Parts: sequence; structure tokens; C-alpha cells
Amino acid sequence: CDIPLPKGYLVHGWWMMKGAKMSKSQGETLSPLELAGQYGTDSFRYFVMREMTVGQDSDFSVELFNARYTAELANDLGNLVSRFLNMTARYADGRVPAQTVDEEPEQAVRQSWAAARTEFLKQFDAFGFNRGLERLFEFIRGLNQYAGIREPWKLAKSDDPADAEKVATALAVMGEGLRLSACLLTPVMPEISQKMLEVVGSEPCEAWDACLEWGSILQGATVGEKIILFPRVEA
Repeated sequence: CDIPLPKGYLVHGWWMMKGAKMSKSQGETLSPLELAGQYGTDSFRYFVMREMTVGQDSDFSVELFNARYTAELANDLGNLVSRFLNMTARYADGRVPAQTVDEEPEQAVRQSWAAARTEFLKQFDAFGFNRGLERLFEFIRGLNQYAGIREPWKLAKSDDPADAEKVATALAVMGEGLRLSACLLTPVMPEISQKMLEVVGSEPCEAWDACLEWGSILQGATVGEKIILFPRVEA
């Protein structure tokens, strides 16, 4: 076919259970289809990319899966989406407001995003998917912390116009952070990312080159109804 031979191969490791290879004869197996059916395909995709260092073996357990699902997906990301949608509906008539305040908390979020984006792309280029995702979720946790610093639910009770501007700014920053996070997550969780982009009022992210710059593209966009991206699953 006159096609050049590959110069290298990307080889992942083994999925282990309790430090040993999975064995049907010893009953040490798990059904990936069953887990994907319970938690969603995207959540399963996230776990295997988040947990394994490419080229090394990694341990798989239901307990570890549940820990990642609960702490990172449901608590860090899912709750942030819910808070943003709820507050935007209550305090901004369901539309993403403009950012009019640019103080230290807002500047810190932008700086965090710039660092996270750079490290994420660097790691993905080097097949360090788990390290890239780890850095992205540090940014997502930072967005939750930013909301805690600004406390728009408290400022919304104030009659001071300056406080109203801070509420609007907080929602704008949270929305933009979620949009950018969803863009980076698209190859890992395509369905969840698409839902996130839809509910924050964004167009789909078809190419990273065109959608990873911090900006005000969401200003005036109508957000969607509150959704639960990662529902609690009974064991």
C-alpha cells in the first residue's frame, strides 16, 4: 500500500484487581458494560482515562470507581453546574449576565484557567490523560471555591448596586469556566460535555483551537433548566 510503517506504538497497561490480573476462574472480574449501564458511558470513560497512567498497570475496583464518580464528577462538576443554573435562573432571569467587576478573585480564576489549559493540552499531547484531567479538575474545584468567595446567594439580598454587579460577575465567571471545562472534556465525556454546553447557552465545541480562550461569548445567552448530570446510583 506504500504506507510508511509506524515508528512507535501507544500501549496501555493491564487493569488489575487487588494487585493481580483479573481471573474468571478465581471470580476476580468486573463487567464494564454493567458499570456503564449503571453510571453512564461517559462516567465510565472518565474513570478509565482518569485512573490509568498509560504504559503502567492500574487497579480497578468498584470502591475506587464510586469514589471518583462521587467526589469529582457528582460533587465537583455536577454540583457546580447545578449551582450555576439555579442562581442564574433566580438572580439573572435565566440569562448569563455581563462581567463588570474585575478584582483579585476574577483575575485568579483566569490565571488558573490559563495554567490548567496549558498543562491539560501538554499532557494530552504526551498521552498523559490522567494528569491532564487531574489538572482540569483542580480548576473546576477552584471555580467552586470562587463561588464560595463571592457568595452571590448572600450578595443577592443586598440593595447595593455594587453588590448586584458582583452577583452578575460571579455568574458570568462561573458560566465561562464551565463552558471552557466542557470544551476540554469533550473527547473524554462527549455526551456530558454536550449537555453542559447546551445548558450554559453555548454552541458546540468542534475544535479546541477555536473555543479555549477566556471571553464573554456567553453574555446574554439563555441557560437551560436545572439538570442532574451525575445522579446518585444505589449500590
